[in-house]
Amino acid sequence: MIPPLAGLLRMCPTTVGYRASIRLWTTVVAGSARRYTAYRSTVVAAVFATVVTGILRAHIAQAVWRETPNLAGYDTTGAITFMIVGQGVGVCVAVFGGVIDLPYRIRTGDVVVDIARPVGFVRWWFGHEIGRVWVYLLTRAMPAVAVCAAVFRLRLPSTASRWAAFALSLTLAVLVSFGLRYLVALSAFWLADGRGVQAVAALASLFFSGSVLPLTIIPGMFGALARIMPFAATVQVPMDVYLGRLTGAGLGTAFAFQAGWAVLLLAAGRALTALALRRVVIQGG
Repeated sequence: MIPPLAGLLRMCPTTVGYRASIRLWTTVVAGSARRYTAYRSTVVAAVFATVVTGILRAHIAQAVWRETPNLAGYDTTGAITFMIVGQGVGVCVAVFGGVIDLPYRIRTGDVVVDIARPVGFVRWWFGHEIGRVWVYLLTRAMPAVAVCAAVFRLRLPSTASRWAAFALSLTLAVLVSFGLRYLVALSAFWLADGRGVQAVAALASLFFSGSVLPLTIIPGMFGALARIMPFAATVQVPMDVYLGRLTGAGLGTAFAFQAGWAVLLLAAGRALTALALRRVVIQGG
């Protein structure tokens, strides 16, 4: 008698291994999420700080665009929306850099435990990133945007397809951001102290992502260069998708731009990881 299909799947070693790998990786993501929600007072303080910062940014945008209408192609409502929702996007993609604890674990030697885990090294850290993103999206970005929306008039995507396009663009932005920050974190394998590299990378991310001001404000060749850097894929592109400034072929080009940088950065991260793990030397040992 032929056993049921479910039984066959359970009997298949490849399928069993795949399912076990998925469960293990899901556990990593869930553990990361619990870590970022362990201290409720910290979450509340972060939401409060995000709300206050968003309101201040919106007032500044309102004053600037009132004096200079349609600056950089945005009207006043669009500019305020860019500042508030863009801040939420920046929270999700960790526009200030850091968050990945790899440099600290390299300094302390705890990285040898990460290497021995039954999950790929890159997948382990990416699982932590996914858990963090979900927590930051649900407990920081969305509540802060909701509160700011009660104070200012914000522009919302008018169709379900635009919401879907924004969700896809935000997902690609997370991949690009992780790729950038993971490469910066890997530098600690070769540097005694990677905090200098992290500080420079955080400053570049903050400015060139469009988190401070839309990149279309920057004129000339410098502006064109800023718009093709990977940082632009983390905030500027998702916000242009959100505001409906990209449609048709332009939308496809934006997705290709984000996906291209994500593939390039993640591939570079895997290659450098393999190089770094060939020989791990613990400081003092």
